[in-house]
Amino acid sequence: MSGALQAAQGGFLDLFPAGAQLTRLAGDFTWTEGPVWIPARGCLVFSDVRQNRTWRWTPGHGLAGGTGLEEEMNPSHHQNGHCLDAQGRLIACSHGDRAVLRQEEDGRWTTLAAEWQGRRLNSPNDVALHPDGSLWFSDPTYGIDKPEEGYGGEMEQPGRFVYRIAPDGTLSCPIQDRHKPNGLAFLSASELLLADTGDNSATHLYRVDGSRAEYVREAFRVDQGKTDGLRVDAEGRIWSSAGDGVHVLTPDGKELGRILVPETVANLCFGGADGTDLFMTATSGLYHLPTRVQGW
Repeated sequence: MSGALQAAQGGFLDLFPAGAQLTRLAGDFTWTEGPVWIPARGCLVFSDVRQNRTWRWTPGHGLAGGTGLEEEMNPSHHQNGHCLDAQGRLIACSHGDRAVLRQEEDGRWTTLAAEWQGRRLNSPNDVALHPDGSLWFSDPTYGIDKPEEGYGGEMEQPGRFVYRIAPDGTLSCPIQDRHKPNGLAFLSASELLLADTGDNSATHLYRVDGSRAEYVREAFRVDQGKTDGLRVDAEGRIWSSAGDGVHVLTPDGKELGRILVPETVANLCFGGADGTDLFMTATSGLYHLPTRVQGW
């Protein structure tokens, strides 16, 4: 078993096949983010927000065989987080466009959300699909505040919120009480995890009902760096990015163990042919680790 795995509770190592090894698939990036596996294309798409590009990684003969790396979009208008919608189309959060976009079958991009109450969004950061087909996204100001992550501009919204795009395209704003809302993932159809990367960084739990969200409690906080992106597996375990890699937690926020990565992990996703491959975007590198679980 890889020395990258550090168990905090019994059963953690059972989440990985015998001999599982952490592999660096690609490198020389600046700040990798937003990984998403696209089953229809058999590839992973991820962002280098600060190089203003997105990349495509396709497995060859085995996940570690060859580089498998090709440029996907240049410029990417500082895309950050991605997910797939209910029809399997790529959804992107664009710092540069200050919008949430959908890629159509012919490659064109359709704007799903760019304004709220007549004012431009800040810089959509991460996005997650709810089982009802709605898309929830966070809107901090990193693309405005950091010249290397966007095109600048003025903040027009009165705060940094979380929005919901209904299946019919209607935009609402269910969460308005966070400092710097960032990564988000659904723990269940009625529970949303939301990472706040503000000074007092933690991940929070909200109860979701349609277009409404009610604050419940702090769910957890990592003790190395901050939670940026996170995912939930099919058994409800939480896989959180952190300064030292990925922390794996029970649904109620108790640490099971850690995947130690030699760079700060910004985000992660499950993918591969059977959905059990864990991909991690970590500062300058793209990493992979086989698991025995699937994403939710």
